[in-house]
Amino acid sequence: MHADPVFTGYTELQEVLRDGGHLDSGAGATLRALARRSLVVVWVDQVQVAPLGFVPRTLVELTRLGRSVARTGVGVPVEARRPSHLLSEWLWRSMLAVANAGDGGLPADSLAARARFYLGTGYRPQGRPSRGYIDLIVAEDLEAGHGLVAERRWVLTDSGRAHLAEHHSEYVSLYQATDSAVSKE
Repeated sequence: MHADPVFTGYTELQEVLRDGGHLDSGAGATLRALARRSLVVVWVDQVQVAPLGFVPRTLVELTRLGRSVARTGVGVPVEARRPSHLLSEWLWRSMLAVANAGDGGLPADSLAARARFYLGTGYRPQGRPSRGYIDLIVAEDLEAGHGLVAERRWVLTDSGRAHLAEHHSEYVSLYQATDSAVSKE
């Protein structure tokens, strides 16, 4: 804040820097240099401070590049990213639950969260077509002789079975799964 700290106090970060003897009240040139290199975004707004009225406040946000440079500077290793052709862990576990249910399928209400939108056929989450690895089928009650709908169940599609067979070992190593019950067919 562009006001006397007697009125505004210090932020938690400023306190830590001050206690360590690193607070530089004239850091404007440094912020401009970081902004020119796209490491931070700097903007100024105004906040109301009781005895002073509206006071300018400088806000600073690290960019994605800035976070990457900071991690490199302090030696934080970069996490390995999941290959784009593989499912996230929660989607993989959802698909695995359908696969483990076998030919009878998984009851429709047993599928976790929004997994059906990303794995099922015919959905378009966020405008992108879903993967089409599972499908919702009608399990008829044939014992009653009327062909009534007993329930709806999720089953793997051919592309879902092919995906599991092709990438099963990658998923097991990526998500450190100890037992997945589905064989690599």
